[in-house]
Amino acid sequence: MLRFVHTSDWQIGMKGGGLGAAGALVAEKRLETVDRVLVIAEEHQIRFVLAAGDLFEDNTVSQELVDKVAAVVRAHPSVEVHAIPGNHDLPGPGSVWNRPALKAIPNLQCHVDRTPVPLGPDATLLPFPVKSRYAGADPLESLEELFVKPGIHVGLGHGHLTVVQFGGHEQDVRLPIDPAHVSRAGLDYLALGHWHGTRLFNAADGHARVAYSGTHEQTSYTETDAGNVLVVEIDDKGAPPRVNKVRSGTMSWARQQLTFAGEADTERLRSVLHGCSADLLLLQIGGELPSGLDAAYRALMQESRGRFKDLRVDDRELRWRVDDDPTSLQDISDPCLSEVAAELRRRMSEGTARDAEVAREAWYQLRMLLQEAEL
Repeated sequence: MLRFVHTSDWQIGMKGGGLGAAGALVAEKRLETVDRVLVIAEEHQIRFVLAAGDLFEDNTVSQELVDKVAAVVRAHPSVEVHAIPGNHDLPGPGSVWNRPALKAIPNLQCHVDRTPVPLGPDATLLPFPVKSRYAGADPLESLEELFVKPGIHVGLGHGHLTVVQFGGHEQDVRLPIDPAHVSRAGLDYLALGHWHGTRLFNAADGHARVAYSGTHEQTSYTETDAGNVLVVEIDDKGAPPRVNKVRSGTMSWARQQLTFAGEADTERLRSVLHGCSADLLLLQIGGELPSGLDAAYRALMQESRGRFKDLRVDDRELRWRVDDDPTSLQDISDPCLSEVAAELRRRMSEGTARDAEVAREAWYQLRMLLQEAEL
């Protein structure tokens, strides 16, 4: 029997761009969760962790972070980590994998060539490291048939499947992998990295012999089913793998949509914000509200930001109706300002989504200025 933990795409050193102040926290959690991955192996009494590429964000990652990763791996000497470079941490003269701090770890091996590696007495690891992000060639195409070779054979690769599209991800990277080679060659399991969500793909025999573990800690709002590792058990050569998803991530991400239909208050929005227990929330708001609720809307958003480590609000599809606005700015004594208010009302009602968004902001600012000046 062979048992191992399948993980990938730690991307240590990721900046968390677009997350504002939460970016540093997300980057920190990604490092902390490396320890969790190894703890999961220990809890399941598993000796091997197979890490399918992109463990570092790039080859210029700071030495401080490299040292921290090294310390985490060293702290779990009973677990052997077998890694390959991905398209983010390519091998070569300037590769992060050449750093002495990593090369000196006895229980970490980064396989930069395709030399088979024994995993205990009855299993073999076949590493397929990435050499170039634009390779364009399937690394499994030249894989010899393994049916006559004794023992379990597990592949470790990084790239995108040629027969299924899980969504856009680094589409400029050309690392095709045809899962048909798994059945053709008799590979018992192919552990993949590159896609950040957990995905299992059945081979020709109907069993899940190809899988993406997904990243160990979620990276962005667009990822689906991220923050996991896979615990894999294979009883014997040719036996169907048992693949169990285990949660490793410690931060929760949520995406919610809310469409208003001309409500007279913002209570539905309050319920959504107060009812969400996620650490990070992307809220997409559309529909229509009276423009008189603009101040209440802004106040609720400001109040709610303290409830989350990150709150992203996309309200580009939210329209503001001005016909029932009690502060419609129609009684302005200054003729120039009155003309400006009329033009803003027109753009909010008739303009494009972008025009309406700009007009709403201008409307709000004008109203605030008039209130301050008591005009």
